[in-house]
Amino acid sequence: MLRTDFTGVLLAGGKSRRFGSNKALARVEGCYLIEHPARVLAAIFSRLLLVTNNPEIYGFLEWPMVPDLLPGAGPLAGIQAALQHAATPFIFVAGCDMPTLEPKLITYLCERTAGYDVVLPVTEAGPEPLHAVYSRTALPRIAAALAAGVRKTQDGLASLRILEIGPGTMAGISADPGNSFSNINTIADLPREES
Repeated sequence: MLRTDFTGVLLAGGKSRRFGSNKALARVEGCYLIEHPARVLAAIFSRLLLVTNNPEIYGFLEWPMVPDLLPGAGPLAGIQAALQHAATPFIFVAGCDMPTLEPKLITYLCERTAGYDVVLPVTEAGPEPLHAVYSRTALPRIAAALAAGVRKTQDGLASLRILEIGPGTMAGISADPGNSFSNINTIADLPREES
């Protein structure tokens, strides 16, 4: 059964500088890269939202779309836009360049919201704010941080009540939890097509 208390959100506002072109539209296993995380979220959440400043190129998804409220301000602005427009008390946010999202891990994060503004995994490399749950209660502080000129996502979350889910816990949920956080930054990161 699809969750109705969350909106599944994909952020597609990056400039893809290291990739060289719009990575969301790179071909991976016969479809666009963005379609991989879109399918995972559509299987979990009844409401979906794409945050993009270029809606004309993503019509094939048939998702509701909203622009950043502060174009060019990075992922934190995308989270702000999603919280502003979502009709649910919670959102799950992922990047459009994450082709191997793990449904079990997403579901686990969504079940841990009580009393927190943010629920996010923390790997050996650090927090994963673009694979996290956000409560509508986070919106005023995120908006204030952006208004004050904060652009780093982690800095914008500093004053929020955050539940961090560590590597040990995640290992008990998924055989390969790190796979869920894999993203595509360069053409070399793309999975090789079978010939």
